[in-house]
Amino acid sequence: MIKRWMIISLTGLILLTLIAACAQSTTPEPATTDTRALIVDKCSDCHTADRVFNEDYTQEEWSEVFDDMIDKGADVSPEEKTIMIEWLVSQN
Repeated sequence: MIKRWMIISLTGLILLTLIAACAQSTTPEPATTDTRALIVDKCSDCHTADRVFNEDYTQEEWSEVFDDMIDKGADVSPEEKTIMIEWLVSQN
């Protein structure tokens, strides 16, 4: 009887561990949160950040948009531009 109980308990523990390991996190990844905040910081001086988040551009189109905004005075480094474009493209 004890042996049977141990096998059932062990099997349940293994299943519970597998389920917990496979569960997806509902909290955003830090990079996602940081990149979103970066976009809000860099893009919301002239227009709402929602305007950026609602667009569905390709990587090339985003690059052109960012180049235009930088030409108009947006303070965005080349590294920030790359990070923001990669994140925006991955969201669509």
